[in-house]
Amino acid sequence: MKLSRSIALATGLICLLPSLSRAQTALPDINISSPLRSHPKPAPAAQPVAVNPHPVAVNPHPTAPAPRRTAARAPAPAPAPNPAPSPAPTPQAPPLSTTPAAVNITTAQEIAHTHEFDVAQALERVAPNVIIEDVQGNPFSPQVDFRGFVASPVSGTPQGLAVYMNGVRINEAWGDTVNWDLIPTVAIDRTAIVTGNPLFGLNAIGGAVVMDMKNGFTYHGFELDGRGGSFGRRQGSMQFGVEQDGVAAYLAVEAAGDNGYRKFSGSEIHRLYGDLGWRGDSAEIHASTNIADNKFGVSAAAPNDLVNVDPSSVYTTPQTTKNTLSQFDLNGVFTPQQNWKLLADAHYRAFDQAHVDGNTTDFASCGLATLCDGSGNPTYMPDFFGPTVPLSVIDRTWTTSRTVGGTVQIDNTDKLVERPNKITFGVNLEHGWTHFAASEELGLLNPYDLTVPGLGITTLDPAGDVAPVKLNAANTYLGVYTLDTFEATDKLTFTAGARYNLARIALYDLYSTQLNGSSSYAHVNPVVGATYKITPEVAAYASYSESNRAPTPLELGCADPNRPCLIDNFLVADPTLKQVVAHSIESGFRGDFRPAAYLPAEAGAVLPGRVDWSAGVFRTTSFNDILSVPSEIAGQGYFKNAGTTQRQGLETQIRYTDEKLSAYVNYALTDATFRSMIELGSPYNPWVVAFNALGIPASSILVMPGSHMTSIPKHRLKGGFDYALTKEWKIGMDVVYSAGNWVRGDEINAFGTLPSYATVNLRSSYQLTKNFQIYGLIDNIGGVRARSFATFFNTQAIPFLNFVDPRQVSISAPTGFFAGAKMTF
Repeated sequence: MKLSRSIALATGLICLLPSLSRAQTALPDINISSPLRSHPKPAPAAQPVAVNPHPVAVNPHPTAPAPRRTAARAPAPAPAPNPAPSPAPTPQAPPLSTTPAAVNITTAQEIAHTHEFDVAQALERVAPNVIIEDVQGNPFSPQVDFRGFVASPVSGTPQGLAVYMNGVRINEAWGDTVNWDLIPTVAIDRTAIVTGNPLFGLNAIGGAVVMDMKNGFTYHGFELDGRGGSFGRRQGSMQFGVEQDGVAAYLAVEAAGDNGYRKFSGSEIHRLYGDLGWRGDSAEIHASTNIADNKFGVSAAAPNDLVNVDPSSVYTTPQTTKNTLSQFDLNGVFTPQQNWKLLADAHYRAFDQAHVDGNTTDFASCGLATLCDGSGNPTYMPDFFGPTVPLSVIDRTWTTSRTVGGTVQIDNTDKLVERPNKITFGVNLEHGWTHFAASEELGLLNPYDLTVPGLGITTLDPAGDVAPVKLNAANTYLGVYTLDTFEATDKLTFTAGARYNLARIALYDLYSTQLNGSSSYAHVNPVVGATYKITPEVAAYASYSESNRAPTPLELGCADPNRPCLIDNFLVADPTLKQVVAHSIESGFRGDFRPAAYLPAEAGAVLPGRVDWSAGVFRTTSFNDILSVPSEIAGQGYFKNAGTTQRQGLETQIRYTDEKLSAYVNYALTDATFRSMIELGSPYNPWVVAFNALGIPASSILVMPGSHMTSIPKHRLKGGFDYALTKEWKIGMDVVYSAGNWVRGDEINAFGTLPSYATVNLRSSYQLTKNFQIYGLIDNIGGVRARSFATFFNTQAIPFLNFVDPRQVSISAPTGFFAGAKMTF
């Protein structure tokens, strides 16, 4: 749906507001620990409330929820308030007072106040250990790193986070990728990052990102937002929610486009979310849909030598991705009798992706009538141009995935030995099937801009380094889980549970029988933990949990170092990978207090608000971790079990909130290391290149225990504030600092890290009337061109370019200026 259509639809909906719209209902307390959410019936709808331009403190006490229609909620992330859900089912856990692990939460108001169009940016603010890596050179396609585990849209990236939307796991069936561009940010009601909880199923070895979406019961009103600015950016959003006589409807539409901040990296984003709900005395049912149609350029990493001359440079293009999505979900909660709830969900997800990628090639003229491959073997492709014309290729992949699944869950809150207790039982079944196809077209390399025009010759040579692929994949995931939370005393709460995961994956080769095969993985993941209220304002927590990740169909099809793949373009028959099993422990403290209670009256008047804080440590040890390893064949790689890895560290955060000021600071340390001696392919590591130059054949490096893992920054520091200068005028700022990380391919830590960087973002808004606001944003005011990702590459791949630096880097956007207006009823 185009932006113009969205605006036209929004205009039509305005006519319905006077008779249908009223203030949004305050939400009940959220729990975050099982795949479907059990929630109490919401309180009656609040009366209409006047827009309050001041930041409002988040109320952590479930007995007194703050009204949801305050316009200027304090935006900084709070470490401790209890999250609250929309009625649709979503993975959840006990309230934070009884949750034995770290939970980081952000709300719709916080996202709106900072005017984020991308949920990943909101996650970076809310959690100390989240950082965004700009691997693809496009702001709509970020890679989110949390504690050294990633949720990435890049096929071939080993994933370590599970992502849920209204209880539906949205990691794609083919490679567990997470396409953040498909998520309608304006429709998000609440987001939480949950750790140490295996009940979130496969791939939650680093944690789970849990998104509750809005519906007509939780959002009432109409909002239209539009902005424009640097890089040709134009974007708009609309949302509308209404409730009447137990029936509610919600609709959100977002559209955006820009020219990109690097060459050939423009984007067109269109996404829609809708929900229709019914509520009775003992039941609530929702039907929702998420539809998206997006296309964007993904410039990816470019040689550092090129970037130093022109930061907008790209290294071989076209590089484009087109994503389309249609998702439908039906869920409900039923209360057959007191203290019992039955929750159920059924969903269907259709995801299609077409990817085009210009690359260098090993095909070359060898004095024969046909080209030769990288090993000097003749192919069937004619040599039209001889040795003087540089050749390249255009790789194309098509991925069509369909997923159907459902969950049934029972919650019981009967007392146990006269003490509060909640026990959950659930079963989840998911079945996905994927059709994957890939082809490669021979092309020329334009020396002026490194574009690759195709020649219409498809590489069909079975003896070549790359062969086309067409196959079907089927994956079935079964999960059976239980969780019990028992309040042994008013201060001490125990949590224990387990989930049994069974994964079956089958590949069906449509060209030959080489890829045919099936694999099965099973594991029982326990969790035990406890919380203790040391004082009414301070609580301690500790937990131990296990989780597992089965190899994806993509990884199973590309695991042979002797027959690497152009990830994820071409697959080969491979040895079976082992599943990853992770053991996690974490412990910490959290609390809140009011400074005025401990200060003299005059000083207390200066700080009348509340302070929320938390501090904790964590360690996750992954056995048989899966890594993506580059091959000595240009542009290709494979997946490998890399022994034992460990990610450990500490996280601290503090936030102050009063009626005019909200400020926060958080810090995270992540020490990610290899714990096994392992040989990894790294053909373009400078040491390997040097050995080959001396006539000593080499293509890999020997990684010793204690070596730091690559692409994971050790230190992350963030801070910011929002302040109401007047009732109408607010200003705000965020700062993000990240230490430099090790270059991928330098797992032996021989060549230093990338430079550290810090970015500063400013914002300001002015409420012209009760219903109309204007605002301005300055992103990266210092113009820092951060290098958040790098890898080694073949400096000799393009003969007419004399590269010296062996690193390819991804570079962040320069300073961006944006202005917008928002209309709300």
